[in-house]
Formats: sequence, structure tokens, C-alpha cells
Amino acid sequence: MQDGSSLKNSFSTLFKFPCSTNGKALMLVIGLEALLVIIIQTIIVVKYFDALRDTPIEPRIGQKMMPPYLDSGNASRAIPAYLIVFVFAQLFQLVLAWDAVRGQNTIEMIGIVFFNLCCFAYSIFEITQTRKSLSESSQYFEPEGSSQLLNESLVPLIGANVVVSGLSQCAVTWLAYQLFQEFGWKIYKKIGADPRMKRMYRAYQIYVVLIKMDLFFFVGFSIQFIYLTLTKDTEDPEYWLTIIVLPLTLPILYIAIYAVRHESRRWMTVFLVAMHCGVAYFVFKVVRMFVGNKVANYIGIRIFLTLFATLCLITILATISNAAVCYRNFGKGLKPHLLKGTRGPQETSSSTGGRVLEID
Repeated sequence: MQDGSSLKNSFSTLFKFPCSTNGKALMLVIGLEALLVIIIQTIIVVKYFDALRDTPIEPRIGQKMMPPYLDSGNASRAIPAYLIVFVFAQLFQLVLAWDAVRGQNTIEMIGIVFFNLCCFAYSIFEITQTRKSLSESSQYFEPEGSSQLLNESLVPLIGANVVVSGLSQCAVTWLAYQLFQEFGWKIYKKIGADPRMKRMYRAYQIYVVLIKMDLFFFVGFSIQFIYLTLTKDTEDPEYWLTIIVLPLTLPILYIAIYAVRHESRRWMTVFLVAMHCGVAYFVFKVVRMFVGNKVANYIGIRIFLTLFATLCLITILATISNAAVCYRNFGKGLKPHLLKGTRGPQETSSSTGGRVLEID
């Protein structure tokens, strides 16, 4: 009975947490942004498939006949991939914001601002890439040459997406700043005023946020890569390599969190080895786009995938660097604070009497 009560309390803590006006406003802004962006991107993809021809084009020598939306010669096949990225990004950002507000995590607030900025930049990137990919793929539309008309009909929608992302970025930045100050008081109550302990705890928070970013960029890249460049061919080892590596991300990231919270040097070493393998994996993917017998598969999407792979590499390298900092902090007194009973935060901005704490 006690275990059942404990499970019920944990579940209640997960979904019931004190939230100030700024926290509610942040969730509302990000939720509204997600809804609008997903609707806009869905309309774009529907219009794209309506204009796309139904019958395959005769393939080049040595290539298989594929439907137009999978044909490697069709540069515009990246358009549905934008939908995948935006839907995944918006849902991920919504979960990230919920977790940051629930856990009152100051560093995660910075992560949300950075992540939303990436979404805004990506929406701008979509403008030029859509126009370029459609102009290079006119033969894949019916009637042939109608790609220009399609591009003209998509411009207002893509522009609306940029406006929504830009306005959301302004609101998210301001609200995150307010919450950053508001949540500082919780860190003071949890860790105390010791500057050394605050620095170690900040490194831990950065580490956790980077782990979440690694998850997004890796899964996002892998899904796009499978859709844009690979076909289900049992003789293609790269296909199976991508399929196998994708589900391994969750246990690896679990090891990462467990290792730092329990200060396990053995599991942290396992995680760091996995991250270095991740670096090699993405370097291989980038090189593969420019060298080898599969270069033709990346026509029209090379810049698109290279950008995402580069972001993956940056976040992985930042994670390795920060993991090394956390590793050096093992045994210095932070572990008891991280393993304290996970009671739901009891204080809100009102309970702190309006006090805020600057985290320097």
C-alpha cells in the first residue's frame, strides 16, 4: 500500500507543480507557437504532395525506380523533411519548457532560448532551400514546370512561419529572463551560498541540458537521413547501421544521467567512450555526403543535412567537454544534493516574497 501511495505521489509531482505567471505565460507562448508552426508546415506538405506527379521518372543508369517523393534526383523531397524537423522540434521544445518550469532549472531556460533561436534560424533557412529545391525539380511536378507556381503559393506560408517563430523568440527570451531570476532563489535554498558548490551545480545543470540537446539533434538527424537518403535495402550496411544506432541513444543518455548523479566513474567512462564514437559517426556521415559512390544521393539536400550534422557534432563536443568538468567534480560534495528526496518544489515566486537571486 505504501508503494502504491509513493507511486501516486511521484505521479502527482510529475504533473502538478507550482507555476508563476511567467511560467504559465512561457508554456502558453511555446504551446501556441507549436500549434501554429505544425499547422503551417502541414499545409505546406499537403500542397507539395498535391502538386507532385504520381508516376516515377525513368531512373539514371544504375539506380532503382523510386516514387517521386523518394527519388534521389528530386531535390524537393527535402520539403516533407522540414515538416518532420519542425514537428519534432516544437514538441521537443514544449516538453523542454515543461521540464524547465517544473524543475525550476535556470540553465534550461537559457537552453530554451537557444533552441527557439535555432528554430527561428531554421525557418529562415527553409525559404531559400524550398525555392532552390523546387527550381531544380520542375520535372517532378504536373504539369511540368508548375513548381514555380507551387513556390509562389508557399512563400506566404513560409513567411508566416518565420513571423511566428520570430515573435515567439522575442516573447520566450523575455519570459526566460524573468524565470531565470525567479528560479535563482530555489538554487540558493537547495545548494546554499557556497560559490564552489554553485559552480559545480551549474556544471551539472549545463550537462543535463546538453544531454537533452544531444537527444534532439541525433534523433532529428537520423530520421531525416533515413527518409532522405536511404531505401530499405538489406544489402546496404549503412541502412542497418543507422537503424541500429538510433534506439541506442536512450540507454546511452540514461547512463549519462545516472553516472553524473551517482558519481560513477566507470559509467561516466562508458558514456564518454560512446560520445567519442558519436563524433566518429557524424564525421563519417559528413564525409560520406561529399566523398564516395553515394554522393549522388545527396543532390539538393547536402547543405540541409550537413547543417544538422554539424549541430550534432557541436553539441556532442560540448557535452564531452562539460562531462569532463563534471567528472573532475566527483567526490567534492555535490552528490548528496543531487540525490536528495525528489520532493516537488514547494515554493513559487509568491512564496519567496518576490525575492530573486542572481546566479553569477
